[in-house]
Amino acid sequence: MDPWQFARERFDENFQPLRDAGFELERLASRDAYWPLHAKELGQYFEPEVFFDLPALRSEREREGQARLAAARDDRSLKDFHVVRKGGAIAGMFSGEQKTDSMYRMWHTNIHPDFRRQGLYRMIVQATIRYTAALGFDTITSEHAPCNNAILIAKLSAGFRIYSYDMDPMAGPSIVLRYFHNPEHLKAYEFRCGHAALTPALCKSGIGAWDLLRDQIQQG
Repeated sequence: MDPWQFARERFDENFQPLRDAGFELERLASRDAYWPLHAKELGQYFEPEVFFDLPALRSEREREGQARLAAARDDRSLKDFHVVRKGGAIAGMFSGEQKTDSMYRMWHTNIHPDFRRQGLYRMIVQATIRYTAALGFDTITSEHAPCNNAILIAKLSAGFRIYSYDMDPMAGPSIVLRYFHNPEHLKAYEFRCGHAALTPALCKSGIGAWDLLRDQIQQG
């Protein structure tokens, strides 16, 4: 029995609007099925990107250490690979994965040029928000090239927030976005950004030097 059957059911429920709009969703078995199909059907429409295969540079000792780390991690974490079709044509492909116990990563989404500006990307984002909320994830994370204005704007419009800037030697620079399902987590984020967003729940959950900060504010 598939241990992720409950997640598959939540996926079907929350992505039903795509089917209602006439799209067909197919779950692919793994990245080995996902990426070759993407290269064949959508690769020609996107600029090639430069990456480095850093794992290939590991020494044997490092490989052994990485294998031990992988064995210690739950090897049945949730992974989603999907292709969207309409009328038999591939309209887009998207994938996601369980990043941690509480975080889901929107990993990769591409829409075929013939199906752009029809709301498909927005539907995928909104369905992913509903899907991850139904599964109990606290946050959704995604990384995008700083020059990818269209996707950054779409994600920000959907409620994602700019979380950090990352420089990875394999993939290059990325703007990291987060979607907060928990409104208190969002308030904590906004407080860290300088907003006067403290709530009673945040005040009650303060730890570390929270008492000192509270006293300093009262004295000030």
